Amino acid sequence: MIKQKEGSIFKIERYRLDDGPGIRTTVFLKGCPLRCYWCSNPESQNIYPEIMYNKSLCIKECNECIKACLSSALKKDEEGKVRIDRQLCKRCNKCADVCCTKALINVGKNITAEEVLREIKKDIPFYKATGGGVTISGGEPLFQLEFTQEILKGCKEKWGLHTVLDTSGYGNLGEILNYTDLVLYDIKLIDSVTHKEYTGKSNEIILKNLEEISKKSIPMIVRIPVIPGINDSEKNIVEVVEILKGLQFMHVELLPYHRLGVNKYKMLGREYKLKSTKQPTKTSLNIIRNLFISNNIECKIVI
Repeated sequence: MIKQKEGSIFKIERYRLDDGPGIRTTVFLKGCPLRCYWCSNPESQNIYPEIMYNKSLCIKECNECIKACLSSALKKDEEGKVRIDRQLCKRCNKCADVCCTKALINVGKNITAEEVLREIKKDIPFYKATGGGVTISGGEPLFQLEFTQEILKGCKEKWGLHTVLDTSGYGNLGEILNYTDLVLYDIKLIDSVTHKEYTGKSNEIILKNLEEISKKSIPMIVRIPVIPGINDSEKNIVEVVEILKGLQFMHVELLPYHRLGVNKYKMLGREYKLKSTKQPTKTSLNIIRNLFISNNIECKIVI
């Protein structure tokens, strides 16, 4: 019998095709110890629920959110639209509850592992027909280790589903690998000082966990977000190659930097730090890919 372990998520997506084999349900957890400059899901970083605000949807004449706010965190700006004082906001979410246009939305909720499993159960026929299953992503799943373990354990013990852990590797692995069929493992930078500069944390535990997963022969795909000017140098890629040479894994996937999450920062009242960064070119991606291939490491570019 699974314990009623509660965790924080920001969405559950069904019918996913790019988070592992077959048709999958992906559970996106909130909370991550890293603060990667290029993060495309900034709403996943804090473990608590948050308000996202789309100013273009705000109706000037409507004051319902201001009336509902319990902490006087909402005021009108010079355009007559709502402005949020994030320092005053107590995250009561009353504003989102009364916003008729969804200019204000609440992102994140607390949920039990059993409730997540009930959602997962809905699509078992699709998993079975396509060789799919369940992926736990984030945020960072290891940030809510017990909650993640409860979900993966339930998937295995109840229905024998294929499970994927999508992780940065920053955290305690616990017993999670006992319930994991495939690991999608992010590697960003090898130099620890540079890693801390662009993610907020050093990478010793990430490299240690990478080696641990390899030793246990858990199927693993190493994923590298390619961020121009940050981790796409020949030096960094060669250092990644040298580490991977002695490890067991399936292949490397290059994930080109994109700007799809930029507007989310504005909606959360945060600054986006890579304003001038452009997407990597096909030529630069192929140069990186060839560095892996020339060292007998299979490498794919995921567009």
